[in-house]
Order: sequence, then structure tokens, then C-alpha cells
Amino acid sequence: MSLLRPALLSVALMMGAALALPAHAVETHSSGKTCRNQQGVGGKFDREFFVFFDVSSTALDNDDKAIIREVYERAEGQHAVQICLFGKASKTGDPASNAALARGRSEAVATELRRLGWERGRIAIEPEGETWGWLEDLTWEAGEDRRVRIRLSK
Repeated sequence: MSLLRPALLSVALMMGAALALPAHAVETHSSGKTCRNQQGVGGKFDREFFVFFDVSSTALDNDDKAIIREVYERAEGQHAVQICLFGKASKTGDPASNAALARGRSEAVATELRRLGWERGRIAIEPEGETWGWLEDLTWEAGEDRRVRIRLSK
């Protein structure tokens, strides 16, 4: 009987985990705000937008501004409560500089959103620093690493 009890407990735990409802991640940001991370009815906010940057740059070009305008218009039209920004930098360079660069990229996008009329208090900024930071050996430069990921939340 003593061996059966742990086995039954293990099965019960596995069944409970399998039946558990998926949880939405709560992301707390260095801006002091939390990305609500709520997709809205029918997942209307499940699309993510990306703004890409040149090496060591936080400058936005006209294509970037068009993407940010699309985000702003979608957020306004679909009554989003919040816009969440996740800045990244490539793995080249030192981690502290990359973290500052990632934050600067997020700030550049936030500044453009505010210029369009989005309230500062409805933006959550998370500079995520280096892409693939947990894989020490990946040091090549990749354009997709130099980005800000944008997500709307209700």
C-alpha cells in the first residue's frame, strides 16, 4: 500500500496539470508598469508587430513610423488599454551596452506613439537586452535581433 500511494499521487498531479487552464503571463516592466497581456475577445490583440533597427541604432525611418502608426490606429480602433514594447539587441557587444540599446529602441517607439497621441501611462516598456542571452556561444549578428516587439492588450 505504501508504494501505491505515491504512484496515485503522481497520477493525480499529472492529471491536474493536464486539465489546468492556460494562464496568461504577467510581465512586469522596468518602466514600473505591467503588461496586462490580455488578448481581448476572440484574440483580437494576438498579433504582434515588429520594428527593426540598424546596427547600434535607435533611429526610426519612415517605414518604422508607418508600422507604429498602424499599431496606434489599431489600438485606438479596437479600444486597446495598453501597448507593450519589448526591446532587443543583438549579442554582439557587451551586455550592459546592449541593455541600454534595447531600452533606447523601446523609448524611440514609445516617443513616436506619444507623438501620435497615445498616453504615456498606457505604454509598458520592457528592454529585454540581448537576444539569446542564455546561449553564451551565439555571437553572430542577425538583423532580427535588433528589434522592438509590440503587443496590444485590453
